[in-house]
Amino acid sequence: MPREPVTIAFTLIESPGRGWVAHAAEVRAVAQGTTREEALANLPDLVQAYPEAQDELRSDASRQFELVTP
Repeated sequence: MPREPVTIAFTLIESPGRGWVAHAAEVRAVAQGTTREEALANLPDLVQAYPEAQDELRSDASRQFELVTP
């Protein structure tokens, strides 16, 4: 039976001359990229691999992430 995606709120901030930062405070993850799209694309992989992310998120590889702005 498919499980519901995990919803993670994030903040997307532009750093002039340096690119973009996607910050997901609830899982203490920060991803960067030269574009908004790259920063957002890096965030799910980081959350999945981040050592302090919730155990349930890391242990269930079939679980998908749904990124939402607060």
